[in-house]
Amino acid sequence: KVKEELRDIVTKKNAVIESDNLPVLSVTEFQFHQLFINLIGNSLKYQSEKTTPYIKISYALVKDENHVLSQVNGKTGYHKISITDNGIGFEAHYSEKIFELFQRLHSRTTYEGTGIGLTICKKIVENHNGIIKASSELSKGATFDIYIPVS
Repeated sequence: KVKEELRDIVTKKNAVIESDNLPVLSVTEFQFHQLFINLIGNSLKYQSEKTTPYIKISYALVKDENHVLSQVNGKTGYHKISITDNGIGFEAHYSEKIFELFQRLHSRTTYEGTGIGLTICKKIVENHNGIIKASSELSKGATFDIYIPVS
């Protein structure tokens, strides 16, 4: 559904979106739809004009053996969905700050947006007792990892 909704911009930018088979999870569908729209939309937006956008959506069932994630909700098994792109990226020290309300790393004239999309993403994931993490390197793309506890 998300690919279909973003079809025009994907076609315009000749973007490539690849995806692993994703599991069927007990989630609020419209919220997860919005989560994917925001994350994939950002991957398409924050691209160099010289680069063909490439977005990879991957899935793994992971254990939190080091208890890095379970500190939040006590779970040890997670559905991990990662969205990785080849966009402009951001400096690593912004990896948590980008989820703050109205936080923008670029001016409105350079890239459109309100600065609330990633805040909404974080809230959606938290509504599902999960965690979202971002990692990136400037000019080398970004990865957003979503961890949803196994029920």
